[in-house]
Amino acid sequence: MSEKRFTGEEEFKVDSKGRVSIPAKFRAVLESQDSEYAPGKTARMYAVFGGHLDNHVECYSAETMSETVEMILRLPQSKPRTKLMRRWYISQSTEFAIDDTGRIVLPAKLREKIGVGAGETVLFAGVGKTFQIWRPEAYDAMVEEQEALLDDEDEDFDPEALLDDLRAEAQARPHLSVVPTEE
Repeated sequence: MSEKRFTGEEEFKVDSKGRVSIPAKFRAVLESQDSEYAPGKTARMYAVFGGHLDNHVECYSAETMSETVEMILRLPQSKPRTKLMRRWYISQSTEFAIDDTGRIVLPAKLREKIGVGAGETVLFAGVGKTFQIWRPEAYDAMVEEQEALLDDEDEDFDPEALLDDLRAEAQARPHLSVVPTEE
């Protein structure tokens, strides 16, 4: 399993045919997490656009999508939540091959979901194992909404405290841990 992750934010324009460049550092992660990739071939990626997502699509490497689908397929298939997961992550997803210039064609359905047209800009936001594609204004509104949650914190609040909480939770539940624990 690759340790590379999607990080950072970048903006690119969508051309008149719906093509958009994938950030180079994201392409490197996609290539490293695609067992079928080889120099001279194209890397694969998946975009999930289910109803659980507002104003954006969530993009997965081949490796992460495979892990996600396998997890869903191991769930009890008759449960309503499993049926939702299958629809949101399997049925409402699409596979892309990145062309030799580093671009994909965003289908009209996904451009509508994001709220962008030809000549407009999309924002790529790395969020670790996945990355998201947003209309920049919608992304900014989401960021403002999330940051407003911190308004109730003391003025000396340190975001590192949130990381400390995550580390403590990971140590308390090592079977879920992705954070190295001290021995």
